[in-house]
Amino acid sequence: MNTVTFMGDKIALAGDFPQKGEVLTTPVMTSVSLAPLTISEKQADFKLIYLFPSVDTPVCSSSTKVISELAELKSESVDVYTVSTDLPFALARYQESEGVEGVEQLSVFKNPELLKAFGTQFEEHALSGLSARAVILLDANNVVLHSELVSEVTEEPNYNAIIEALKA
Repeated sequence: MNTVTFMGDKIALAGDFPQKGEVLTTPVMTSVSLAPLTISEKQADFKLIYLFPSVDTPVCSSSTKVISELAELKSESVDVYTVSTDLPFALARYQESEGVEGVEQLSVFKNPELLKAFGTQFEEHALSGLSARAVILLDANNVVLHSELVSEVTEEPNYNAIIEALKA
């Protein structure tokens, strides 16, 4: 079982976090248009998945913007997905108000247990049901090329590692 910290407070995570070389099958999630979407069924050379607790926090908001910009560094097709427990309406509002483009924002609000498929669901904590901060890069066959489970939820992911993975 993996753990992360939130302001130094240790939190256990449900599920197994995907590791490099593994094939990841993603669950059905809800888009901002309320349509069902399964990332692993989408066709793209690369799929960059960014999981986080809530778009309404400063770290989540700023890092979502950076993640969307990083995908533009790759010459091949990179689809960018964000995953949180936020309502699709909140995600749509954020996307419009912040001008974030080129990102498919997805919600697991109907069933936060879906975060177990990513190994990022908080257990037995005041934030139970929310997602830890994590980045997963998949190739066209859903093989994990890079994964990072951010050890402290209030910190941003390692953007340099994402850039290197996208360049490889």
